[in-house]
Amino acid sequence: MKESLELLSRAIHEWMPKNRPVSQAPAAAELEKILDISLGEEGCDQEALEEAIKAYLHYNPDVSQVDFFKLLYSGQNKHALLGDWITSLSNATMHTYQVGPVATLMELELIRQWNKLVGFDDAENQGEGVMVAGGSQANLIGMMLARHHVCPDYKTKGAGGRTLVAYVSDQAHYSAQKAANVLGIGTDNLVAVASDNEGRICAVALQKEIAKSLKQGHLPFYIGLTAGTTVTGAYDPVAVCSKIARAHNIWLHIDAAWGGPILFSEQHRHLLADSHLADSFTWDAHKLMNVPITAAVILVKHAGALNACCSGGGGEYLFHADENAAYNLGERSIQCGRRADALKVWLSWKAIGNQGFAAKIDHLQSIKTDCVEMIEQSDSLEMLAPAVYLNVLFRYRPEHMTDEQAIRQLNIDICKTMMRNGGPYVDYAQYKGCSGIRLILANGEVTRQHISLLLDQCELIGRELVADQLNS
Repeated sequence: MKESLELLSRAIHEWMPKNRPVSQAPAAAELEKILDISLGEEGCDQEALEEAIKAYLHYNPDVSQVDFFKLLYSGQNKHALLGDWITSLSNATMHTYQVGPVATLMELELIRQWNKLVGFDDAENQGEGVMVAGGSQANLIGMMLARHHVCPDYKTKGAGGRTLVAYVSDQAHYSAQKAANVLGIGTDNLVAVASDNEGRICAVALQKEIAKSLKQGHLPFYIGLTAGTTVTGAYDPVAVCSKIARAHNIWLHIDAAWGGPILFSEQHRHLLADSHLADSFTWDAHKLMNVPITAAVILVKHAGALNACCSGGGGEYLFHADENAAYNLGERSIQCGRRADALKVWLSWKAIGNQGFAAKIDHLQSIKTDCVEMIEQSDSLEMLAPAVYLNVLFRYRPEHMTDEQAIRQLNIDICKTMMRNGGPYVDYAQYKGCSGIRLILANGEVTRQHISLLLDQCELIGRELVADQLNS
């Protein structure tokens, strides 16, 4: 153990220099030639293990840096990182209170606080939940709950000739397709409903799609809304979709893996003001709350729904009917072995409180506003979608360039050139037929100056690439 701690200390202080590039990995085929990742019959010495760790840290993008704008997380949460280390040290599992006593109580408190923010804690509904391995699994369980709501016998008897239909926005996360596949719904029975000019699901189009399914003799069972879409950060309208769902006895789920933390902010929580109207809700702590991957939760308005939907087996040897039975979370989960991810979330929440997360969101929203203003003031940059949350989708477009494919390739090349140069690290995305640069604001340390430098780099590299094209 002492040797491992010494190695960890060297990794932190020596092998991850503060001035390292955000990204420095070559293409996969080239990296395979550089590294020795072979496994064999005989073990290796400590030096070979240390070299492998050095390579891992060297080539992995440094997501802790403020110039990491690529994904829906960035920065380093020191309290959560400590919790992650302690969790691995104890190696607890979470199927029963008996083998994860403190983590169980922490998880239950986290669920209470999350449900309070969402609004699943009123007099009629005492919400529940369980932590899961990422937002995709939370969305899977949300769809599974919907299936159980409309067809309780599906759990034991299967489809029985019924065709169930689910509805999501055409901007929804691809986990909805995976869920439809895993649950036996069929991806052809997942309807991508048209979105409006602001990237939100169109309620009129949703109503028409449901009517079409009913006319075909199919059974609408699930509406999946998104709070903070992956590309533009749009928030689907909850209230109007809730009315549609109630009229047809359809389960309403909100995928707020990215956008859920807006509820911490008094100033900006109006974007999710109607969250309490949903039946279930996905929240990723490993995104904007910056907890080490993975840490997510599925929240449910109706107590007992998770157990009814997910439970099955284990009563003979695991889930004992003893004094702690009410605290056993395993029957709410589709997993058996489940990591105690509650500790890292709880430690970070305990350390900074709701106000700490609110301050981060308010700061980043202010930076977002500054970023949009800079883009709109530029002669060569343009916004491709509204930015209500922390996604900024824009592109570099010279006045003479009108071909969409050429503009797309230019912006892809800008992103790749910046990545090869070591940062800033952004990604590109497509939205309603146009391609551009997707900037994600998730690091609470980012400043207006960082954004200004990033946009300057986009314009500089763009000019250089266009000049090279004209001279070639």
